[in-house]
Amino acid sequence: MNLQEFLDIAKRRWWIVVLVALIAAATAFAFSRLQTPVYKSSMKLTIQPARTDFGLTQSAKTLLSSYISIIHTERNAAEVGKRLSLDYLPGYIFGQSRMADDAATFGIQIEVRDYDGETANSIAREWAKLFVEFRNNDNAKQRREDRVDAIMGDDPRYSQDSPRTGVNTAAGLVLGGLAGLLVVALLEWRQASFIRSASDVERKLNLPVVGAIPAE
Repeated sequence: MNLQEFLDIAKRRWWIVVLVALIAAATAFAFSRLQTPVYKSSMKLTIQPARTDFGLTQSAKTLLSSYISIIHTERNAAEVGKRLSLDYLPGYIFGQSRMADDAATFGIQIEVRDYDGETANSIAREWAKLFVEFRNNDNAKQRREDRVDAIMGDDPRYSQDSPRTGVNTAAGLVLGGLAGLLVVALLEWRQASFIRSASDVERKLNLPVVGAIPAE
């Protein structure tokens, strides 16, 4: 079966493709709506050296990941839970929190996921406070010109992270359409032994068709 023949078959049985696509999209939509929403809170910290000396700024940029490894621990996650009076285990708070450095802007991005958006905001803010406290304690041991400050950015904001109903429904529609085409191809394969046109005869017998009764 060549491509043109398959397209002709798909046009003839388009309703199967549409039906399977709609069923898949409806299933994805229903599944997404049944899931409990998870919210993601984001907040940014800026690491600022006391002076614009090249050596100090390069050191601060290099140490960004080190700062994260010092703060982002289960021990500090337990401290966050204690300060906020949460019934969460330290491992849960630690696992739901992500931190990444942005050397280009001397920034540290904090992301927290939770089933409650405001709780996620509170946890992200508390992580940021721990960063500031850590830098303040370390700066107390340094000369003023050698200090590196941590400055909190805007208050954290949350948005729904999952389920992404629109994306899931669109994906279900596309995958359902492909599944519909597969169903059509399977049905056509099962009926491949039937002769429907002169071209089928020529292909099977390798002989030219000189006429047909009745005319095709």
